[in-house]
Amino acid sequence: MAFYEINLVVLVLINIALYLRQWRTTSSPDTDHDDGGEQRAEDAKWQDNASRKSSFVRTYLSAYLLATAGDWLQGPHIYAIYRYEKALPETTTAALYATGFISGAVAATFVGQLADKYGRKTTCLIYCASYIACCLAMLSDTLPILYLGRICGGVSTTILYSAFETWMITEFHNQGLATTGLSTATIFGRQTTFNSVVAIFTGIAGEALVSATGTRKAPFLLAVAVFVLAGLWIATTWSENYGNAEDGRPRSSLSEIGSAAKDMWRDKRVFALTIASSVFESMMYLFVFFWSAAIKSARSIAGVKDDPPFGLIFSCFMCAMMAGSLLFTMFSARHDVFSTSYVLKIAMTFASLALMSTIVNYREDLVFWAFCIVEMCVGLYFPSMNFLKGAIVEDGRRGKIYSLMRLPLNAFVVIAHSLAEEGESFLSTSWMSRVLTCYRRSSSEQRLLELWRRTARCIHSRAEIHRVNLDLIEYKIPFLRLQRAVNVVAGYHYIFCLSPCPWSSIATCFAVAPGLQPGRTF
Repeated sequence: MAFYEINLVVLVLINIALYLRQWRTTSSPDTDHDDGGEQRAEDAKWQDNASRKSSFVRTYLSAYLLATAGDWLQGPHIYAIYRYEKALPETTTAALYATGFISGAVAATFVGQLADKYGRKTTCLIYCASYIACCLAMLSDTLPILYLGRICGGVSTTILYSAFETWMITEFHNQGLATTGLSTATIFGRQTTFNSVVAIFTGIAGEALVSATGTRKAPFLLAVAVFVLAGLWIATTWSENYGNAEDGRPRSSLSEIGSAAKDMWRDKRVFALTIASSVFESMMYLFVFFWSAAIKSARSIAGVKDDPPFGLIFSCFMCAMMAGSLLFTMFSARHDVFSTSYVLKIAMTFASLALMSTIVNYREDLVFWAFCIVEMCVGLYFPSMNFLKGAIVEDGRRGKIYSLMRLPLNAFVVIAHSLAEEGESFLSTSWMSRVLTCYRRSSSEQRLLELWRRTARCIHSRAEIHRVNLDLIEYKIPFLRLQRAVNVVAGYHYIFCLSPCPWSSIATCFAVAPGLQPGRTF
């Protein structure tokens, strides 16, 4: 236990140091003027801009953090309430999870259109109502109601990761806040930082409620109250904004979706971001589902029978994520697309290396530190990806594009959860068999792959690399045919386990960064 407590203290100190450094560089304006009248005018202008910036950031982040607080409150307890309180089998639990992602994929086809046509504020209010229904469904032991709750949860998740950002970016442009010195990159950095803090405190509050009430249903009731507060804040403080009407002719939903999909395909920058976000965030969702079993497996191999302190570990992960978001603000001082794309590539590469390192070691401390690096990369990834999407996608079609970008992600996670089986050995190692390679291996490389498979089986005891997963991912994904990516991936001969991040990083490298330079087109 002392090991995790020490790591938590160290991570908290790192975050304090990063925050203080950031605060010193941004807290005071430059007011060195010779003329007193000009200085007073500049001071008044700076104060007015500061007031506008703080008001906008407070209005948006208060709603967003309340919305994510409700999500964080229930997230850590969904699996436990299914498996332990309701005694559902592993396959049923995985089916419930998959139902949420399927509904999220289906919602991606209409949520963006709904937000652009009827308003982003209205869609965010629908998010609050839908998640309230999802939480209330957890109070029931009836399986159809549980499935209905997961459907509401999937729709809500799609709205959370599309409509909120869409409203903020459009409102940012409508109010002309770029002239005040505020950047969307700064907002996204703060959003990720504060979201990590909210995750820590909601995790503590949720565990305290479970201990006090003796049931894991209590956090869901608290989440209902939080979503009510979020809805009231949005209804009273947000103004409505919409997407652009392309012409006066009525268009069907399918034609709208097809038009948005064509735009994504034509703009290689958007296409590359879609691929990069899909593979990275699918890794992240699988990581969330399996990290506890992986650490528990490493502990059992060492002969320790006690369960790890999952709450403490989760707090460490959130501190690492917070550090990543603070580093993003430091690395992206210019807040331009080109530098931010490099931050994104760094995050994806290091996340991949950290995940791969867990194959060749089975020590609990090394696995934990590798996972902390992954979470730090997640803290770098989200503000980077959000800023790039905000800079590339136009406001009028932002809702449609954002929601459609989540289609491949949901499809991949549904496939992964559909392969779930009973048993902890599967949980601790199945995510290791998600292989995504885009090149043909030589015979020597194939022999090395077999050797690594045998090594993984030895390290993880009863672990089996499920051949059906490998067949599915290696041979049955025909859309992975970006030849430029294949040529570069040839240099990554032995990166074939755990994470698709190297490939997605390369896709971002050749398709995003060069294409965003002035005068360059695809």
